[in-house]
Amino acid sequence: MRLLGIDIHARPEVTLPLFIVGLVMVGLLAARIARALSGRWLKSRPAVATPIAVAVVVSGLHWVPDFGLPGRLGRWVDNTLVIALVLACALVVARIAVAAVTEYANRHPSLTPAVTVARVSVRLLIGALAIITALESLGVPVTPLLTTLGVGSLAVALALQETLANFFAGLYLLADRPVRAGDYIKIDLQAGEGFVESIGWRSSRLRTLANNTIVVPNQKLSQAILTNYHLPAAPVGMAVNVTVAHDSDTAKVEAALNDELARAQAELPALIGGKPAARLADLTDAGQVWACGFEVPEVQLQGSAGHEVRKRLLTRLRREAVTLGVPARLVREPRATDGGGHPT
Repeated sequence: MRLLGIDIHARPEVTLPLFIVGLVMVGLLAARIARALSGRWLKSRPAVATPIAVAVVVSGLHWVPDFGLPGRLGRWVDNTLVIALVLACALVVARIAVAAVTEYANRHPSLTPAVTVARVSVRLLIGALAIITALESLGVPVTPLLTTLGVGSLAVALALQETLANFFAGLYLLADRPVRAGDYIKIDLQAGEGFVESIGWRSSRLRTLANNTIVVPNQKLSQAILTNYHLPAAPVGMAVNVTVAHDSDTAKVEAALNDELARAQAELPALIGGKPAARLADLTDAGQVWACGFEVPEVQLQGSAGHEVRKRLLTRLRREAVTLGVPARLVREPRATDGGGHPT
């Protein structure tokens, strides 16, 4: 019997079991090293020990010994070892790749919706490469097969053009991250606005303030001009406009509005940030327009915060005897009449 090109003068029933035991020991050592390395690089510790041990044992049986088996039986054993080696290596690579993708998604929660698609894609890609490698090792020509698959893939791509466009648009949204799960966005497509609940492989879902769901195809979302109210930060500024009469004392109005805004910020939890301020924003036919600016922590709080601030400002202006502005077209002066009540 020959091992490593060396003639060993011993009976095969003694040499072969010892050789297999040695391969198993080497495989177990390789599995232990692989487990330690994977634990250092990946927190999830993918289960690669067993396939690595199998790959070491199979490779040793395939390349090292010369069993001298009969023709057909030898070819069957040799082909079986080749297929087992390719499958074991593919399993190792697939498990490491899937674990890496999963950990990357765990560090970036916005990628969570695409984790399943990424895992399936990695497994399919590695599986296809393993099949091609196994066929090539067995002497099967793969060029005609690849040509047929290429033509079939082109036909499928044309048939699923819109679906594939949405799929790749979803990958773009997850990679570029113009929106993330939990962001409040407004789409310039008359599609509305709401919180991003998920970015799937074909469409994204928005939840409106009325607790309705808007489904937007990923391709439309990636091409739309949108406003993200959570970037660069969730707090947003807003302004409440108040119009007072033209003859109102500007210093008195400014002092009253600023004082009431400061009180509102101290008493209302919906008002945060820096010091709110009132500014004379415009002069119209209705009077002086004062913009009262402040900050709220979330965009959905603008309605309730504006409601409370407007009530406070109106009450304060009435208490200060400040007259609200009225458009000139609504002012009607009484017309002169004669003694019979008819206009002159």
